[in-house]
Amino acid sequence: MSCKVRFAPSPTGRMHIGNARVAIVNHLFARQQGGVFLLRIDDTDATRSKKEFEDLIMDDLRWLGIDYDETFRQTERIGRYEEVTNKLIANGVIYKCYESQEELEYKRRMAIARGKAPVYDRAALGLSDEQKRKLDDDGVPSYWRFKLPNKVITWKDLVSGEISYDLGNVSDPVVVKADGTYLYTFSSVIDDHDSEVTHVIRGQDHVTNTSVQIAILDEIANNSKLPQFAHLALLVNKDGSQFSKRLGSSSIQDIREQGIDPMAVSCTMATLGSSLDVVPFLRMPDLIAHFDISKFSANSPKFDIDDIIKLNGKILHMKPYEDVEQYGLSAEEFYAIRENITTYHDLQMWKEIFSPSFVSPHRPSSSDKELLKIATASLASIQDLTQDTCAEFLAYLSRTSGKAGKELYTPLRLSLTGMKHGPNITKLLALLGSATAAKRWSASCSEILDTFEDQCPVGSTEPE
Repeated sequence: MSCKVRFAPSPTGRMHIGNARVAIVNHLFARQQGGVFLLRIDDTDATRSKKEFEDLIMDDLRWLGIDYDETFRQTERIGRYEEVTNKLIANGVIYKCYESQEELEYKRRMAIARGKAPVYDRAALGLSDEQKRKLDDDGVPSYWRFKLPNKVITWKDLVSGEISYDLGNVSDPVVVKADGTYLYTFSSVIDDHDSEVTHVIRGQDHVTNTSVQIAILDEIANNSKLPQFAHLALLVNKDGSQFSKRLGSSSIQDIREQGIDPMAVSCTMATLGSSLDVVPFLRMPDLIAHFDISKFSANSPKFDIDDIIKLNGKILHMKPYEDVEQYGLSAEEFYAIRENITTYHDLQMWKEIFSPSFVSPHRPSSSDKELLKIATASLASIQDLTQDTCAEFLAYLSRTSGKAGKELYTPLRLSLTGMKHGPNITKLLALLGSATAAKRWSASCSEILDTFEDQCPVGSTEPE
């Protein structure tokens, strides 16, 4: 095994784009190295973890094309956490504390007021056994902290280079809460060690956690080989402000509902924050070959959902018909409109437009009505509309009406599709046929067009 990575989501909500980016990078790194991808469900927070969220995360991963080789839930390993905790208590590196949140907050404010770092003062270490017994007998809630060594932790990060962190500026981490819940800082280290994870790839917000976890791992593993770490710079909004998951279109569910292809997400996230070119790959193996974690920067990249949408259009323009056959268009229809679509919703829209029952909501001007009447009458003599006969028909219509270019094509297109832009008008006419085209042009000229308005939400006559 060349490497083993892990993605460890907490099932407390839907997967957001920041989580997905970490999952995608881990998956690509593992597959490129011929390694193992471990999916670990960090569900020790019993009050917030839900099975329904776990299922939704799994579904989002499948949609993204991320497969995993191993999986487990942290709640399945409570016995192992207890075993390690008891060992470290016996070794004197995990100690019992009794301060309430109010007391800790008071100590924090006092330290800041005195110009000191708001670090836990280890007052609990000064309690005698008798004092502890009394506190226990009085029912004072207790919890456990890991005693950090007084040293500087240094590691070579795969993204940021050498990182050093002075543990003297960090409070001894709480590892077991008063309700017996094991915290991520502690349980994650045990899992990484037991699972033989070789590379931990996650967000830059975990840098402090990493320094603490290295100290814990040194104690648990007796200075055995540490995993390599890579901390991805955190996303910011397109204006440079702090990225918020509460903003619209940031969850994978939101993105899926916009008709986005999963490869548009993966291709964007696999290169965002790196010097790699964003390439519209159709298949995961091509993206795996393109990926290079050494190209990532420590600078925060800007995330804009519009970038994914634009890339999605490029991907759809490359799609073979077999990939979209389920949307109900014929191969001829799809290849005619392929260059004019941006999302999968557009395919549904064009399916409706190609339907014989479609009626354009466009209201032509008096001048355009005259053009449409001429066009309708002229079509009567054409039995078989091919691209060649369409070109001849349009040339005749231009000579007869005195109109050309947009002045000719835009009214024709609006009355056929309800849109100002679309595929080549000759392709469009050949696909619709003379009967359908004549029917739509005639309907646009009809005085009863108003009756169709509420039935035809597809398309728009507004300028783009």
